[in-house]
Amino acid sequence: MSWTNAQSYCRQKFTDLATVKNNQQNQIQYWLPSNDWAWIGLFRDPNFYWSDHTIFSFNYFDNVRNPLGSMNVICGVADLQSSGKWSFLPCDTRQPFVCYARPIKRQVMKLKVKLEDSSVDLNDPAVKAGILKKFQDRLEENGLSGVTLKWREQPDGKVFHKEE
Repeated sequence: MSWTNAQSYCRQKFTDLATVKNNQQNQIQYWLPSNDWAWIGLFRDPNFYWSDHTIFSFNYFDNVRNPLGSMNVICGVADLQSSGKWSFLPCDTRQPFVCYARPIKRQVMKLKVKLEDSSVDLNDPAVKAGILKKFQDRLEENGLSGVTLKWREQPDGKVFHKEE
């Protein structure tokens, strides 16, 4: 797949094409089954950039294969069979690719809810499921997919309590 198509796939299914920030992350690529080369999130236009917009600071270039004098946009590949060193190819070259996903992050949020109808039981399972569904839909509308929401029950088994 081309670099651009690989980037689109990674962004839809994971987070982005692989970004390498240090030698330890670069070594992880050795464990990946692949042909000789695989796309990573590196490209040059004419400066070096990572696909996910993180700062380019660590590099592991293979100086033999880099067309650095060129002003064309070129995309980064890693040699997964030997050194793991990076090189560049024309972005429309068909190559396997490496995606990454952000680590799972847990965040607890406390909500205050003002009821317009006092007969609604917020602790009713159907009501709680409906509220979570609305939150999930709103997150997806704003471009946040892959988020799992759930309620934290208190020791009494309830999620919502009236504020005294």
